[in-house]
Amino acid sequence: MKKRKWWNLTFYGTISVIGLAVVGGLIYMWRQATGTLPVAGQAPAFTATNINGQSVSLNNLQGKVVLMTWYYTHCTDECPLTMYRFEQVQQQLEKQGIFGKQVVLIAMTLDPNRDTVPVIRQYGAHFHANYAGWYFLRTNEMQTLKILNAWGIQAKPSTNKEFIEHTSKTVLIDEYGNIRAEYNTANLNPKTVTSNIDSLVSQMKWKL
Repeated sequence: MKKRKWWNLTFYGTISVIGLAVVGGLIYMWRQATGTLPVAGQAPAFTATNINGQSVSLNNLQGKVVLMTWYYTHCTDECPLTMYRFEQVQQQLEKQGIFGKQVVLIAMTLDPNRDTVPVIRQYGAHFHANYAGWYFLRTNEMQTLKILNAWGIQAKPSTNKEFIEHTSKTVLIDEYGNIRAEYNTANLNPKTVTSNIDSLVSQMKWKL
């Protein structure tokens, strides 16, 4: 009788371990299938002003996925291409009904002296920006430098001083302010970005 009890305990113990392993494997495969992104660190805090005059900070964006990049309106190559790709992301998110509600886009200027609110509005309109969920942020020159340093963005005038040489980086931030992906802006793929955003949205509890 004792031997049978020992055998039963061993049998059920083995089944339990196998069951946990199977469940763990299924969870892992599910996460891989939905494109789970690792946490790469906490996003540095910032505060800047949207072109509608509203103050925007990372804290008051808690609860939303944020796709953030840097640009300046006088840029003639990479920046307009980036804005066009953001426009494509915006269109897809609008189709899904999550743009502005669960996901926002941020474009922060590197050149606040020349990029005034009227200039930025005209620039954003060229890319059919929906300002309800695509924020064009700016702040004063000193604060801009602090933000750039915190985010590891290098920016300096080119030799003719009309253009700015800067780090190409776009960042995906989750609802808790964690960095979940960093993209080389020069190679930004709207389909990949949208897929990553969908992955975060599908796995998080939203408070609508």
